[in-house]
Amino acid sequence: MIFAAKFHSTFAFCYTIKRMLQRIFHSVFFYLLTVVSFLVGTTITLFFVPFSRSSHKPFQIAGHIWARFLTFFSGVKVQVSGLENIPRDKALILASNHQGAADILILLACLPINFRFAIKKELFKIPIFGWYLKKAGYFSIDRKLVLSAYRTVEAVIEIIKAGESVLIFPEGTRTKTGELGRFKRGSLLAALKSRAPIIPIAISGSFNIMKKGSWLFHPCPVKLSVGKPIEIKSEADYDNKIAEVRETIARML
Repeated sequence: MIFAAKFHSTFAFCYTIKRMLQRIFHSVFFYLLTVVSFLVGTTITLFFVPFSRSSHKPFQIAGHIWARFLTFFSGVKVQVSGLENIPRDKALILASNHQGAADILILLACLPINFRFAIKKELFKIPIFGWYLKKAGYFSIDRKLVLSAYRTVEAVIEIIKAGESVLIFPEGTRTKTGELGRFKRGSLLAALKSRAPIIPIAISGSFNIMKKGSWLFHPCPVKLSVGKPIEIKSEADYDNKIAEVRETIARML
């Protein structure tokens, strides 16, 4: 029995090491593929820019294709439902929960419309990548500055007026537990001021793909659900509508 216990312990240890090595290899391969495909895709996109009326659209379309390519090779299987709830004839505010670092990649890959979103300002300093973010029309945000939040609202309103959709994470940041967090009260203020419909989006399963503090990539099945549009028509109804958006997302998780 002692021998059997030792054998079982050794086998379990070897299996753990094997799984860890597989995860490391997969993560390194994915990151290399990300960089190479980004550089190739950006180069190809530049040839289409002179033929587009919008300076942002070629980069946004390329980002959508790039995200679908990476999602496919990442091994992440995404089950999508509710895409019929997304209007195609108007600017929208896409309100999603935020489980993990892969959320934007998944949303870019799966949603059938182009959209812009806020990115932390540090990413704009990365050579080439930061330039691409600006060309695609994405905008920066500094979470440490209160003033930055007000500027973000104004930026979203201007984008909506220009006829483009915007992605917002009402929780403000990624969840630390995997559970749906509280929505920041001012997160959907742009919806009130612009009268743009809010599309609730629930992402479930991405929390385990890449946990905070880890660079290892772990493919997990993900469910992405899209709810019906919600409109905020008056200031008096603002808090109730925020609660409705959150409740809708919570039901879809």
